[in-house]
Amino acid sequence: MKIIMKNRMFSIVAFFIAFVFWFFDASIHYFVYMEPQFELIPDDFNELWMRIIIILLIILFGVFADYFSRKLLITQQQLEASRIYTSMLKASHHILNNLLNQMQYFKIEALRCKDFDQEILALYDDAIDEASELIEKLSHVENITEENIWASIDPNKIVNSSNKANSDETKKPRA
Repeated sequence: MKIIMKNRMFSIVAFFIAFVFWFFDASIHYFVYMEPQFELIPDDFNELWMRIIIILLIILFGVFADYFSRKLLITQQQLEASRIYTSMLKASHHILNNLLNQMQYFKIEALRCKDFDQEILALYDDAIDEASELIEKLSHVENITEENIWASIDPNKIVNSSNKANSDETKKPRA
């Protein structure tokens, strides 16, 4: 019940204000204009439709305020999720770059060893290049959705056109 009231707060307040307005307007007609009897529903058609229009406008304002406040809340939540994603991505990018730089030390040690297989070094270089390339692609995802994130690192799962240009580069054979 609290959730419904919280989600419809402006509508509920608008309904209450409309009810108070109706009663207040009826009171003004009775006390100020000295009508012979107190009428919650006026006999005069002109007075009745004016009250109904005003009541509907007040209630519609409350409904629109609820709708746009929910929409704004959803947008803020999406923006916060995007900020969290970006921060986590930058932190992961930093960690992985440190790891790749530290792996260069292993390559230097392998190059010092004359018996180390050169094919393994070539595979090592390819793995490092591929990891660097994928990190770079992942950090440039524009439209942050689960599909686009996965598509940025797997060219076979392309979702949007901005990643299609990137996928053409990744499909080229490596030299």
